[in-house]
Amino acid sequence: MTTEIGVCDTADMSETLTIRVPAEEKARWEKAAAAVRESVAEYVRGAVRQRTQAASQSPWEPHLGSTNVTVPAPTNANIRRAFARRRRHKG
Repeated sequence: MTTEIGVCDTADMSETLTIRVPAEEKARWEKAAAAVRESVAEYVRGAVRQRTQAASQSPWEPHLGSTNVTVPAPTNANIRRAFARRRRHKG
């Protein structure tokens, strides 16, 4: 007869963070959370996630990307030609 010993694996457990806020601020959070049909805890978690992502992201990042266009290296001839075209079109 073998008896199994229950093991508590804490690796998958989440951490708990307790903060104190003024009653008025908590009331605002409750009202905002209710408006989007979330618990206050989930509302606050979402706000913290957004702020953390925004802090770690460059303001230019959404505008950056890669293209599959082959562009010739700029040469003096290319630059002069581009400026010449620009002058002709200004009229």
